[in-house]
Amino acid sequence: MAKRANGEGTISKRIKNGKVVGWRGAISLGYDLQGKPIRKTVSGKAQDEVREKMAALLAAQHTGTLADAENLTVAAFLHRWIDSKERDGVKPNTLRSYRDTARLYITPQLGRKKLEKLTPLDVEAALTALRRDGKSPQVMSYTLRVLKMALRQAVRWQMLPRNVAEAIKAPKTTRPELHVWTPEQVAAFLDQSQTHRLHAAFYLALMTGMRRGELLGLQWSDVDWERSRLKVRHNLVEVRLEAKPGKMHAGKLAVSSVELVLQTPKTAGSRRTIILSAGTLSKLQEHRQRQEAERKAAAEAWQGHGNDGYVFASEIGTATDPRNFYRWFTQILAEAEVPRIRFHDLRHTAASLMIRRGIPPKTVSERLGHADVGFTLRTYTHLYDEQREEAAFDINDFFPTAGAVN
Repeated sequence: MAKRANGEGTISKRIKNGKVVGWRGAISLGYDLQGKPIRKTVSGKAQDEVREKMAALLAAQHTGTLADAENLTVAAFLHRWIDSKERDGVKPNTLRSYRDTARLYITPQLGRKKLEKLTPLDVEAALTALRRDGKSPQVMSYTLRVLKMALRQAVRWQMLPRNVAEAIKAPKTTRPELHVWTPEQVAAFLDQSQTHRLHAAFYLALMTGMRRGELLGLQWSDVDWERSRLKVRHNLVEVRLEAKPGKMHAGKLAVSSVELVLQTPKTAGSRRTIILSAGTLSKLQEHRQRQEAERKAAAEAWQGHGNDGYVFASEIGTATDPRNFYRWFTQILAEAEVPRIRFHDLRHTAASLMIRRGIPPKTVSERLGHADVGFTLRTYTHLYDEQREEAAFDINDFFPTAGAVN
């Protein structure tokens, strides 16, 4: 065998039980930050096969397309990817969903697998295992989505030549049935909430479709009284953090703690301006007068900050706990004897009221803060189908039938 030139690498026999069972080739890729040589190996049954693989590696190195997974396992890579998402400023709750998905669903199935050896069949097998464990199509679909996102980053970092998860189709999921109130049920709920100190918040939710976090994060500086509109600029969320060392809960060491954090909305579409009707504006004005009375009663205990204070604050001006807000909501709907729905379903109810009034899909989409009108149309297909049925007409609807007697 002819001697190979510098930089072409070396080829050696693979011997087992005294017999040649194949060949191994190795090439040098330079040096790492510690000055240690970086080498990559390939193997095959014949020398020619190994030479072809080595030539492909050298070509990829020269063109800058050589992938290097640094011998990481999938688990180690996911840890690095999540750390990078945190540096990118991804919202804490989104980060937590990535971590939980990696820990609960990806790592148990694929964590020990070398990243560079991951195949589409490995991903398919992982999803099959989740299905056998009784996981829902929604969980399986989200798990695949997270893995695809992570592997796209691996490709961008030139750790992988391609994203093997892209070859796998997500399991079919059924869109959950929308639960909305009729106009009569909306009226019954709002009538029952009249005496509650946060009646205006429930009214605003049903008239605008604002999310719970958007309502509780709303500040007085966001309301434009002269132009009858408000800006959605904040989102009050519960962030689950690691508990402080030694903190106890129910007689046991606490694992995590919940903290209220005022964030910016997650997407550009969520940052929006909402036009308010005269009735809605009047509700906000009444609420402001009620809050002013609470501020005077609280005196020095009040923690609000003037025009930057929360619109739907607690009785001492602090942010309202979302869990308390939801508890009040469920109490009112029980007293109003209307169907039990989630608070988020008030958003769907608001959309249904807008659609039934004939408001164009584009306007509904912008008012709700959806990313695009297509999502609005897909989400509320059945409501738009009702409108399409009403749109069917005959020419006789416009002109009297020929020969008809007046």
